[in-house]
Amino acid sequence: METPPAQETFCSPSAEGSETPGCASTATLLPVHEQTHEPAQPSETIFVRLLSVFLAIAPLLLIGGLLYAAIFVKPTVSTTAFAAPPIQRGDFMYGVTSPAPDVLWAAGTFGKIWLSEDGAQSWSIQSTPTRMNLQDIVAWNMSQAVAVGDGGVVLRTEDGGHHWAAVEVPLSKLSNKLLRLRLFEDASAWAVGEGGSVLRSGDVGRHWQRVHGDVDQAWNDVHKQGEQVWVAGEFGRIAVSRDVGRNWSSVASPVRTSLMAIAFRDANNGVAVGVEGVILITRDGGAKWIEVPKPTREHLFDLLWDGTGWLAVGDKGILLRADAQATQWRFGRVTEGERAWHTKLITSGKNYVFSGATLSMLPR
Repeated sequence: METPPAQETFCSPSAEGSETPGCASTATLLPVHEQTHEPAQPSETIFVRLLSVFLAIAPLLLIGGLLYAAIFVKPTVSTTAFAAPPIQRGDFMYGVTSPAPDVLWAAGTFGKIWLSEDGAQSWSIQSTPTRMNLQDIVAWNMSQAVAVGDGGVVLRTEDGGHHWAAVEVPLSKLSNKLLRLRLFEDASAWAVGEGGSVLRSGDVGRHWQRVHGDVDQAWNDVHKQGEQVWVAGEFGRIAVSRDVGRNWSSVASPVRTSLMAIAFRDANNGVAVGVEGVILITRDGGAKWIEVPKPTREHLFDLLWDGTGWLAVGDKGILLRADAQATQWRFGRVTEGERAWHTKLITSGKNYVFSGATLSMLPR
């Protein structure tokens, strides 16, 4: 029978280096060869080797993945389409017309035509075949309308603006920018512009006749009453036809600054306005014109007789008013503090409508 290894007692040294008496701890002392480290197990060696291999090929796997993504994976972009607003920054409505109360058609920059059927609360834009600026627009009814503009462009619709088509017109050899379009009681439409252009249509804009020869100046406005037609334009010039445009004669003018608008309230009494606040009146059917005191030196661009009084609009939000005699004009603005220019003034139902750099409305 084997004898177990001898047990030896030992005690921890005290703080003074002596043995602590009565120490009862014991320990089994093993032979030296039994206290050496055990050799690594086979499973640990395999794991270390696999880890080394993975770390060695990891960069290659990363590069390969990137190459695959670059060649075979096509990125997709998810977008949400937003409709552009009908009136954008930089859009100007040079002309406006109202075929019915609360219904407005406007024409302006880049060939744009807008329609509102709720008194300018909201607008829709209509497709046109031109990018030329459109200077003015008139409408006979909710279906038929015509717009004119730069380059002698004339557009026409017969279906409320769902389709606008270009109309061929006789052009000037000098210049063909059409500046103003008017519609009169006999349903005829007249357009005037650069190069002495005076165009007339008697069939709802389908065909146009040139009724004034080429001249190196612009006519800025036209007015027709009965068989008499007046045009006013650059250099203070005024001309009249007593036979619906077949023959024309010049009329003496007291100013040399451009006249921008002309209108008559009856066969004898008329008003013309222009740049630098010029206001002219006539009492004899346009045979003689006189200048009246002006309340402003701002440019005036359009004029309206509303049945009881005169109104004129122009630069920097100017709105002038006068009674039927048109000798004394009161200064005001379209809205308080407004400084925008307006090129067209019309009535629509119970409102005045002003178009230009902005579109504004005032109750009549």
